[in-house]
Amino acid sequence: MTRKKKLIILPFAAAVGFSAAGLIAPDNLRSVSADVSTTAGLRFVGRWTSGSGLGGAEISAYDPATSRLFVTNGKTNQIDIVDISRPQNPVKVKSIDLASKGVTGVQSVATKNGLVAVAASVGGNNQANGKVFLTDTNGVAVKGAEDGIGVGALPDHVSFSPDGRYVLTADEGEPQSYCKAADGSLPKTTDPYGSVSIIDVGGTTPSAATIVNFELYNDRATSLVFQGGRVFGPGASLAQDLEPEYIAVSPDSKYAYVTLQENNSVATIDLATKTVKSIVGLGFKKHSELYKGIDAVSDGGPNVAQPNVLGMYQPDAIATITGPDGLEYLVTANEGDARSYPCLLGGTDTAKAQDEEAKLSGVADTTDTVISDVAKLVPSLGVTPFAPANPRLSSITSSTKVKTAYSFGARSISVWQPENDTEGVDTMTQVWDSGDQLEQLIARLRPTFFNADWDTTSGLIKSVDARSTKKGPEPEGVAVGEAYGKTWIAAGLERDGGVVLYDASIPRAPVLIDYVNTSVPSGNLTAGTAGDVSPEGILFVSPDDSPTDSALVIVSYELSGTVGIYEIPRKTPSEPRKVKATAAQGFVSLRFEVPTVPGWAGDITYTARCSVVGDKGVLVGSARKSPLRVAIPRAMSGSPVSCTVSSASSLGMGLASKRVVVTTK
Repeated sequence: MTRKKKLIILPFAAAVGFSAAGLIAPDNLRSVSADVSTTAGLRFVGRWTSGSGLGGAEISAYDPATSRLFVTNGKTNQIDIVDISRPQNPVKVKSIDLASKGVTGVQSVATKNGLVAVAASVGGNNQANGKVFLTDTNGVAVKGAEDGIGVGALPDHVSFSPDGRYVLTADEGEPQSYCKAADGSLPKTTDPYGSVSIIDVGGTTPSAATIVNFELYNDRATSLVFQGGRVFGPGASLAQDLEPEYIAVSPDSKYAYVTLQENNSVATIDLATKTVKSIVGLGFKKHSELYKGIDAVSDGGPNVAQPNVLGMYQPDAIATITGPDGLEYLVTANEGDARSYPCLLGGTDTAKAQDEEAKLSGVADTTDTVISDVAKLVPSLGVTPFAPANPRLSSITSSTKVKTAYSFGARSISVWQPENDTEGVDTMTQVWDSGDQLEQLIARLRPTFFNADWDTTSGLIKSVDARSTKKGPEPEGVAVGEAYGKTWIAAGLERDGGVVLYDASIPRAPVLIDYVNTSVPSGNLTAGTAGDVSPEGILFVSPDDSPTDSALVIVSYELSGTVGIYEIPRKTPSEPRKVKATAAQGFVSLRFEVPTVPGWAGDITYTARCSVVGDKGVLVGSARKSPLRVAIPRAMSGSPVSCTVSSASSLGMGLASKRVVVTTK
C-alpha cells in the first residue's frame, strides 16, 4: 500500500529554532517582511553591477577610510574597486589586475587599516600552493610583497585578525581525484594538505607565511569521526582530508576558528604558537524532531516535515560574537557540501567523477525496514554512503547501501560555544539553531519560489521545490556586527537568493528581524534582468564606518554579478498608546501604554508637553515609565490643557501620541 505523505506546514510564528535548554518560545519571533522598502530591519539602498554576469561579484571587503569596496570578479580574475560614498549610486574606480603575476583564480579579499589582501590560485593548478597579494586601497602593491606571498593549496578565504597584525587564509587543499598511485598511496600532489596560512603584517614588511597543517592529528581521524566529524576520502590521511573553508578570528586576536566544511568540523588555531589547538566535530541534526524539519520532497510546493533523517551541519562561513555574559560564541551558516571526484567510490577512471551524493531510494538497504520506510517518504533526498556509522577504513563503492540517511547541510544558522581550554579532538556545544525557520519563512513569504534556484544555462528561475531534495535554501554567507546597542547576524541564502537579519544581542536566543529578496523571478540572468541572485559574501558595516551613518549590510551576489547595499535604519520608538489624562490640584497626570515598536536601542524615555488651549506656552514633564506628571501653575487653574506624550531613545526622537485634553484644577 502506498502511504500518503502528511503535509506539515508549522505555524510560522512557531518556527523559531532551538537552544541547549530546548525550544525557544514562539514570542521570540518578530514580524517579517519581504518588502525591500521596509524599515523593519533591512532597507534596500543601492546596487552595483559588475557587468560580468556569472561570477562577477563573489566576495567583497570594505575600507571605511575611503568608503571603497573591493570585489572579487571571478569572471575577469580581478579585484574591482568600487566607491560607495554615495551608496545609492556606487561607482567603479578601477580594477586590480594580477594576471601578470601568474594569477589564474581570485578566491577572496579582505581589508584592514588601509591594507587589502587578495587570496589567489596561480598557474591554473588548484592542488599547488597559492598566493596572497597585498596592496593599498588604490591597488598599489605593498613593498616587499610585489610578487605575492606563498600560502597553502587553494586559499579559498582570506581575513585579517581584529588587531590587524595577521592575514590568514583557509587553504582548502581540495583533491584532484582519489585515484591512488602504483604503490597504493594517495599522493599529496593529488590530494594536498588542507592548511591555514598566517602572515604577519605588523612589521615594516610582511613576513613569509607560516603554513599550519593538520599532520600531527593524523592518528586521531577515528576519534574525530566518533565525535561527530567526518574523515572519509579513500586513502587520504586526516591532514589530506580536512578542507579549510572559512576563518573567523576571536575578538582578542588569540584564536582562529576554521570551518572544515566537508568534514562537518571546526578547527581552532592558536595564533600565538601558530599550532592547531583542537578539532571538534559538530554532530548531526535530527530532522525528525519538532521545529527541526526539512522539505525533502519535490512535490510542487512547500512541505516542511519531520522525516527520520540526520543533517550534517557542514558550515561554510563562520563569525564570532560576544554575549552580554562576556562569553564568546561562534555563528555558522550551515550550507552543506558533497564531494565529486574520480575514484571516490572505488572507480579507476581518472577522468570520470564519482558523486558522493546519491538519492536515498537508490542506496537504502532494502533489508532494513526503518531506512526502507524513510526512503518511501523522501526517495529523492540526497544522502551520503560515507556515513559515520561505517568504519572509517571500510570500502565504500557505488553499490554500498545505507541504514541511516545523512543529508548535506542543516539548512540553518547555528550559534556554538567554543571551548578554548580544550586541546585535541572534542565536540562543541550548540546553544541555538534556527531549526526549520528558514524554510518555513520562505514557504510563508515566497511559496511560488520556494527552494527554487536559477538555471545558469537558460538564465531562468527553476520551478518551485527544485532544491528541496538537495540542500534547500543553502545558508552560505554570514556576517556579524554591533549597532544601536545590539548585536546583529546577517546571513545569505545562496539558492533562495534572500538575506535574513537577526538580533543576536542574546546569542542563545537570536530574534529574526527581517528578510529581503531583491531577485526578479520574471527576469533572466544572462540578460542581466534578474536582479540580485545567489548571495555569496556578506559584510556588516557599523554606523561609525558607514557613509550613511546607519549600519549597512553589503551582499555580493555571485550569479548576477551584483552587489546589493542594504541599510538598517536608526529605528526609534513608535508613539505611546492609549494616553489618558487626569487633573489634580497643581498637576496633570498622564497614563499610557508603552510603544508597540520600542526601537533598536530600547532605552526609552517619555516626555509630556502640555499647553493651555490657545496659548503658545509649553509645560514639560519627563519620566522613564507611566505615569508622567506635569506641574500646572496656579494661574492656569481651571483652564483646558492639551497634552501629548512622546518617546525617545539614544538614537533620536520617536513619535508623539495623539493629543488629549483635560481641564486643570
